[in-house]
Amino acid sequence: LWCVPVAALVGGIAPDTLGLVLSSAASIFDLYHWLTSGPKRRSSWRFFFLRWAILCILQIWSLLLHESIKPEPVEQTSQHGRFEPAGSLEDPPAMRGSKAFLQSESLPKPPEPAVPAGGPPSIPRASLAFVGEGNFVLDATPEDLAWSPHTISVVLPCAEERELAFKTVKSVYESTPTDVLHEIVVVDDGSNPPLSTTHLNEEVRQKYKVVIKRHEQTVGLIGAKQTGGDAATGDIIVFFDCHVAPQDDWYQQFLDAIAENYRRIVVPVITNLDIDTWKETQRSQGMAKCYLTWDADFKWVESTSPYMPVLSGGLLGISRRWWNETGGYDEGMSGWGGENVDQSLRSWLCGGEIVSLSNAFVAHMWRRTEDPRTKQQYAVSQLDAIRNKARAVLAWFDEYREKAAEYPAMTWVGLLGGEAQAQIALNRDVSNFEEVKKRLQCKPFAWFLWRFRDIYVEGGLLPPEVFKLREVKTGQCLTFLGPTGTHPQGRASATVLPCDLDLTKFRGLHLEGQKWHARNRDRDTGKCCSAIGSWNTDQCLVTLSQDAPLAGTVSTGVCDVSGKQVAPWNFLEPEDKSGAGKLVFGRVMEPNDLAQVKCLVVDKKRGQFDLGGSGLKAWSLKLASCKHSTWEKIESTVPIETKLYQEALERHASLFK
Repeated sequence: LWCVPVAALVGGIAPDTLGLVLSSAASIFDLYHWLTSGPKRRSSWRFFFLRWAILCILQIWSLLLHESIKPEPVEQTSQHGRFEPAGSLEDPPAMRGSKAFLQSESLPKPPEPAVPAGGPPSIPRASLAFVGEGNFVLDATPEDLAWSPHTISVVLPCAEERELAFKTVKSVYESTPTDVLHEIVVVDDGSNPPLSTTHLNEEVRQKYKVVIKRHEQTVGLIGAKQTGGDAATGDIIVFFDCHVAPQDDWYQQFLDAIAENYRRIVVPVITNLDIDTWKETQRSQGMAKCYLTWDADFKWVESTSPYMPVLSGGLLGISRRWWNETGGYDEGMSGWGGENVDQSLRSWLCGGEIVSLSNAFVAHMWRRTEDPRTKQQYAVSQLDAIRNKARAVLAWFDEYREKAAEYPAMTWVGLLGGEAQAQIALNRDVSNFEEVKKRLQCKPFAWFLWRFRDIYVEGGLLPPEVFKLREVKTGQCLTFLGPTGTHPQGRASATVLPCDLDLTKFRGLHLEGQKWHARNRDRDTGKCCSAIGSWNTDQCLVTLSQDAPLAGTVSTGVCDVSGKQVAPWNFLEPEDKSGAGKLVFGRVMEPNDLAQVKCLVVDKKRGQFDLGGSGLKAWSLKLASCKHSTWEKIESTVPIETKLYQEALERHASLFK
């Protein structure tokens, strides 16, 4: 009766519980039957051997089943190499999980920590509370953050993108090894008829590992990505648009980078896709990164640092564990827009990071008005984007909400004034963010500004002062002729107008259009500043306009915090308090050596001109010898954003190290 368990032990296999129970039960039954039955009623030996054979067969079956479901042994080393970005770092990494960027391949590498195959255990969204309550470590060590991901789930939010959806699915499948590609989760966001009945039928789904999640009604990009992210079961979740073609070994770049830090979000270089051939047509090296603006928008800056302050959009990779821990997307956002700001701050402030992969390329189809095939087949509401950005501000900006409220879009939703002052309805309940902040012990927004101080301090977005620039001879002030915030055309102009002019009387003009400040890093020193920008806008002085009707004004263009793209302008302080300063165009190589540069002066010969249909007259300007330039700063003040930052440096001194 104990043949199978004993034989298993001799063979070095631990007997399973069911086999032991069967042997024990059979022994007890036979002993009881033998003692209580007379000689004539006892079973024959033939029946005994039949029962013994059946028992052995059951035990062998149980033992084999037990061995087949036993978990695999723990792997002792990582399967992936170390992530080495191209180029040098502009700034030292502030995240403790990022030291791998500074390690050379020639240096001896520490042994990889032992981790379970498949990476850290997944945490169901229903049990996210487990992450907190003392279990989550904000500033974890690199050893704690490293793991070994093996599989990728690719999420494609698709709305009426039929042929494009099929081509994207095919490209993802063909560019990814089958043992790495766990699944392609296509979220059919209200397509009619459903994609499963047209381009992604049963045959296609089986061939290309497609899983379809369907919304009967279109909910928008954010909701579709949330559905796909929650449904994905691979180690890493990759979000792509439904009109892309991943290139080369993109998957290996994602695996290697996220293997070093499960809290790392990675972003590929986005290149151009030919819609006819579905091939990549143009490739760059991915030097451009995005940074956050005060109105919860983003701008691009050229940078060799791999760290990206803000995600630009929807192409990214994230570990399933970090997706679950951070809670995915905000359930209060709808449609499209603003989710990138939320996800970026959610990651940086709560112990994660965002890295641009300079050697991972994904070709993307861009919308072109001349090609109807690229036209989006679903509605996108700009009001949704404004509401979503406002929710991100309410959730993450802390006291800097006051700064964001200076912008028209935030005024429309009554960011600080409430519903009584709002022109657009806004869901102000951000209690769901508070749960995330508490659980992940998130840092204050000021830490984000400090982490990227090369942009916000050295780039002039936290200026020590804002001021008016008055031309001494005319007594008038340099005035920006454009709107607050991001200029829709990317360019405008500036001229001199009365310093006490009420700009509220002129529709479309920046209410603080006479306030200026130093902007952009110096490209040689990396320190501030090398340009003059209009406060609370994205515009910097560029050069003198020569074309009518703006001849005699100064053109403006989008500021570049790197200092590499915008012409240098500086206000040169007077040598003594009684003198006038100079508004210098060009690089001053030596202090007070102005022979090689020009300065902005009033052109008395051309005189004044009518400024459009405003009824105002403006003085013509020109670039001339600096000896004729007479400007002065007036009404200099420290802006609210700088005051708040300086207060935070003192109040949270231990964080800024």
